[in-house]
Amino acid sequence: MKRLPNNFGSIYKLSGNRRKPYAVRITDGCKLNGQANYKYLGYYTTYKEALEALTSYNQNPYDLDLSKSTIADMWEMFKKRRFDRISKSGQGIYNAAYKHLKPIHDKMIKDLKTYQLQTVIDEINRSWQTKSHVQTLLHQFFDIAIELDILNKNYAEFIKLDSKPQSEIHKAFTQEEITTLFNVVFAEPWADTVLIMIYSGLRPSELLSVRTKNVFLNEAYMIGGLKTKAGKERIIPLNNKVLPFVRKRYNPDNTFLIEDNGQPISYGKYKLMFKQLMEALSMKHLPHDGRHTFASLADTAGMNKIAIKKIMGHASNDITEKVYTHKEINELLQNVNML
Repeated sequence: MKRLPNNFGSIYKLSGNRRKPYAVRITDGCKLNGQANYKYLGYYTTYKEALEALTSYNQNPYDLDLSKSTIADMWEMFKKRRFDRISKSGQGIYNAAYKHLKPIHDKMIKDLKTYQLQTVIDEINRSWQTKSHVQTLLHQFFDIAIELDILNKNYAEFIKLDSKPQSEIHKAFTQEEITTLFNVVFAEPWADTVLIMIYSGLRPSELLSVRTKNVFLNEAYMIGGLKTKAGKERIIPLNNKVLPFVRKRYNPDNTFLIEDNGQPISYGKYKLMFKQLMEALSMKHLPHDGRHTFASLADTAGMNKIAIKKIMGHASNDITEKVYTHKEINELLQNVNML
């Protein structure tokens, strides 16, 4: 371990078998006897996590009298610690969620229990999705509070939400409609793109952004994806049923896999072509319905839950910084070929 700069703080490993053995502390003045007075930032599982927390604190110092931290204080800590890992749209969602917590902005987090959090959630006169976002934000606050040893229980975990209402906007393609798409794939030039989405779980914008250099036909997978960290640059295994369509689209001279007369396709243009295709086939669907169909087919086929999350970019762990192995690619291919 490298020596840390003077007045930067210190990291040391506690003895015994602890879940979070790395303690982080900073010097906060001196005691009457001249000895240094220490305050703790928190406790961490790895040295790397501890160093990140200490570095973050030095970049944006905050009040270390943590036991008195309010929801407003937790919001500031949350932004400093985690906002740089969240997309702009995600930041907007959290900003909106925080406004709904106004009744408890000045409450100390250590004094809040589940029934108080539940009351705040229940009194939000908005959609289920909005309430879910607020609960998620509270969950983040309590995670940070536990990390900082302000408390030892995440009371946001016990908030109860009503059952999520079924979306009426998106609907999966039926098996009959999928068969029709296969039957017209050579007559309708964009039918293959719909089938690729159905058997890969890709969003339309993700399919349109796949670069030719990231298509590996011999290994039957692509690299692509948008939105979240887990979704970006992920493995997209190619089901045997649609691999020939990808092979047909592949042109090493093109920048993108899906192009029109050698030019990239905007989502707006694709949406129009998709609508025309649906009208020609007497189907009523939206471009994202291919992704919803994949989720439905995967569930019906009994695909591995972790594989589904990774393929769709919903993995809880960040998979963007790891080297993909042949074993993992093969496992995802085996799963996707169950459809």
